[in-house]
Amino acid sequence: MYEGIDTVVLHNELACHGTMPLEWEPLDTAPDQFRLSGMEEGNLLLLQACVAVEEHPVREKNEEMTPLASELARLDFKLNLVVQLLGTLVATRSAAAPIPLRFNATGASWQLRGAPPIRGAKGIFKVQLRSSQPQTLNLFSEITAVDEKQVSARFLQLPEAVSELIQRLCFLQHRKQVAGARKSRNS
Repeated sequence: MYEGIDTVVLHNELACHGTMPLEWEPLDTAPDQFRLSGMEEGNLLLLQACVAVEEHPVREKNEEMTPLASELARLDFKLNLVVQLLGTLVATRSAAAPIPLRFNATGASWQLRGAPPIRGAKGIFKVQLRSSQPQTLNLFSEITAVDEKQVSARFLQLPEAVSELIQRLCFLQHRKQVAGARKSRNS
């Protein structure tokens, strides 16, 4: 039975998609191990936070909670507020323009804006996954295709833990989309 949604894929794998701030930083040389390690640590923390937000169950307004669950929810709210305020303070730099894109653990494809990158160029693919989190997912990449409308890149030296979290995020986004389509169809 057709659910009323289309599955978004890239390179025959489930993909995240949307309109998100994206920046391509071309590099003359590959990043050194120190920079790659720093990007990996930052990417892991960001992806873990995004997956946790996607997996966090939505509570009904009238749902009763135990005193411990209620206290944890209150602390969670306060922590989220602090993170949001900190993100606002950190976001002093101008964010990249939101661009329609799709990506998964193998690579990315996005709408061309501005001067096209050169096919075969290496650089850092930077995407802001959530508007409430100013840090970007930074992935060492190589441009694989460029035409007048689209740019494609493949990710290089992607650590397994980062790859698994990207795949998890794509799955959770797809699951949320399917649930939303079912809910609207049943309403």
